[in-house]
Amino acid sequence: MRMESGTAIGITIATPGFIRTDLTLKAKFELKLWLLKDLNKFFAIQDVMRIVPMGSASECAKAIVESACRGDMYVTYPSWYRVLFPWKVLHPQFVDWAFNLIFPNKSAMKGNLMMPEHKAE
Repeated sequence: MRMESGTAIGITIATPGFIRTDLTLKAKFELKLWLLKDLNKFFAIQDVMRIVPMGSASECAKAIVESACRGDMYVTYPSWYRVLFPWKVLHPQFVDWAFNLIFPNKSAMKGNLMMPEHKAE
């Protein structure tokens, strides 16, 4: 898109990480309900969720607007989220598996938490 618009339009790509919103709070609540079936999993994931810092939605919006006004090409909020980028590029299945473990979707709640196999071509 930047190539097509040239310098006429400024484009800032935002990559928000864990942001405290109704959606993430709902996901945490659903995770707790699902994990209460197995208390060992519940306490393990609960410990992980305590150490994962979440930014506020207003701070995230402010960071995105400020970066766009400065003309930055990219903005990542919270900034610690950048450490996941090499993992996402080098082993995307692992990152997807980890996110599904922390924030399970409907198929993960049915017991589909197996690490996907990598098939070499």
